[in-house]
Amino acid sequence: MTGPTFDLLLDVGAAWFVIILAAQVLGWLAPKIGQPAVVGERAAGVILGPSLLGWVWPAAGEHLFTAEVKEVLFVIAMVGLSLYMFVVGVEHEHEPESRKEATFPIAVALAGIIIPLMVGAGAAAISAGGYKPDDVGFWVFILFVGGSLTVTAFPMLARILQQQRVVHTRVGGVAPRGGAVGDALAWCLLAVLSGIATKGSASGVIETVLPAIAFALVCYWALPLIFRKVMERAVADNEISDGLFGALLLTVLGAGWFTDYIGIYSVFGGFVVGMTLPSVPGFADLLKDRLLQTVRCLMLPGVFAYSGLNTDLTTLSGSVLLVLALMLVVAFGSKTIASMGVARAYGWSWGQSTALSALMNARGLMILIFINIGLSLGVIEQRLFSVLVVVAVLTTAMAMPIYRRYYTPEREEAERVAATRTRVAAPPGSPPIAPADHTGGDRPESPHTDTAATNLPSAHR
Repeated sequence: MTGPTFDLLLDVGAAWFVIILAAQVLGWLAPKIGQPAVVGERAAGVILGPSLLGWVWPAAGEHLFTAEVKEVLFVIAMVGLSLYMFVVGVEHEHEPESRKEATFPIAVALAGIIIPLMVGAGAAAISAGGYKPDDVGFWVFILFVGGSLTVTAFPMLARILQQQRVVHTRVGGVAPRGGAVGDALAWCLLAVLSGIATKGSASGVIETVLPAIAFALVCYWALPLIFRKVMERAVADNEISDGLFGALLLTVLGAGWFTDYIGIYSVFGGFVVGMTLPSVPGFADLLKDRLLQTVRCLMLPGVFAYSGLNTDLTTLSGSVLLVLALMLVVAFGSKTIASMGVARAYGWSWGQSTALSALMNARGLMILIFINIGLSLGVIEQRLFSVLVVVAVLTTAMAMPIYRRYYTPEREEAERVAATRTRVAAPPGSPPIAPADHTGGDRPESPHTDTAATNLPSAHR
């Protein structure tokens, strides 16, 4: 069997094999040096690009990742991102708590959006002269760069806190919810900026924003009517049928097509569908069991690779390094000040506040989605894209070591025990009470895993 189509199949198959192999190897190595697997998977994408493979062995990079392969890679990556953001939307938390504790994540999210956006936009304004594309408006450029620095990786936070078994502790309750609210606000900002960039003017954004609002309202009204009963039946049967699974996939892909068509990218479609599905306790776990692992292991490595193929660290010299240093300080410093300031205002200790700020600085995959859209729209150019990829990698890599400075395994265990005692002692139906700041405490007699603490609470929308 020969021909251009078959040759492209061979080329894409070979490239995808290398991408997944690199992601698996580096994802396996990352935890051995105290990093989440996603840090290694992202580094794999950079290694396969011009920063290393294309520099050390240019012929191999050119042979593996031709222009045609990159186009297919982009399509698969965007489909994978739509499905991934769908799961992210389903996982978003809205757990009722005491009034003070309920406002805490919102305050963290707002501070983590406003301060980095303002400071990041200022840094972008300083750099605009040499890095703003000529056909991009000044305000669109600086708001996009500032907006990219506001992102926190909500799904990554959820996985880290699940792995550490601290979901029901104080920091485990605030961090993912703050990240969830912040991500939703960041996507709203990106939708508006994408509309302006696509339509070419602020007035043209109405053609994008109004259909997007209508789409979200239709999803909010229609999806619960369509899916609630079949989702409840799936939970009762402890299985998602092929019919339901296919219907969900069609809904996500259809939503992605529509949001692509109006100019705000398919990731928004998947995210809105996930957010507006009815809240059926237990369904998110069933969905993740069936979908998330395939998306994460098969399709997301393509996102990392596509980002890596557009990242050229060999250009990071001279003035580019100065911009990198500026963006890194702004990104980490603004998030840290915002998160620590709110945490201290709510009575947290310096240690807890520092740990929270470190987690909020973990930008994970979310910033890659943000800046890849910006690159494809032409809002940022290649050098600044590379700078922001490095910022994403470094701030994410810094999260766990800083978190561990306060939350040692002993402190985590003490907070798990305190949180368990609080849940047991609370009257039925009462809101959970956040545990006090524990720096020690009795260890449980057996080191078994608290299964209730390994899963995020069911969302209530």
